[in-house]
Amino acid sequence: MSWLVFFATNVIILVVSAYVIVFYSKLYQEFRVIGVYVLLALAIQIPSYLMGVNQMNNMFFLHIYVPSSFVILTEFYKKSLKGFINSRWLDLISIVFVLFSILNSIFIQSIDTFNSYALTLECLLIVIYSLSLFILLLNSTAKDEKRSILGSLLWVNSGLFIYHTINLFLSYFGDLLTTFSSVNFRLSWIMHSFIYIAQFSCILIGLWKLPKKLIS
Repeated sequence: MSWLVFFATNVIILVVSAYVIVFYSKLYQEFRVIGVYVLLALAIQIPSYLMGVNQMNNMFFLHIYVPSSFVILTEFYKKSLKGFINSRWLDLISIVFVLFSILNSIFIQSIDTFNSYALTLECLLIVIYSLSLFILLLNSTAKDEKRSILGSLLWVNSGLFIYHTINLFLSYFGDLLTTFSSVNFRLSWIMHSFIYIAQFSCILIGLWKLPKKLIS
């Protein structure tokens, strides 16, 4: 079963990436940023997967992916929450997080180990951002302002929320899983693959539901 899950993970990221590549120039603001996030995931997934199947340590890709994805997603939430949250605060958080992630990789959790500290913090912050967007979209003024892309925003934000909420648990207990049981470690990555698929499925639906005038 595990091979089927990992196969599905690669298929979904390839499908979403293909969609992004075809329609990228026609996507609107927030969704171009999500397109970059998708392409980053693809760029990391391919070499990471190839090294994994050849039993090579691929953890250093995670040390690249975590700060990079956080910067991109922060930009997505800056655009989505524009006019409701001061973007300078988000910029500051992004800079501090990247510095923390780099220092963590150099001095605490080396690049050949699971960078659970940075990943846990990233997941926590993205959960906070996604909840903020959900709350914002309950506001009638925000709903009217974003009416044309509301459905797409909800799908994309739901995917990010589901993935980072569950991954928060997985990353928090990541060290225990890798230390005490290789079976538990494998099960955690299978679970991670499921939520990965869920995230990018939601993103694909969100992009697909964009108004035709924005992507035609």
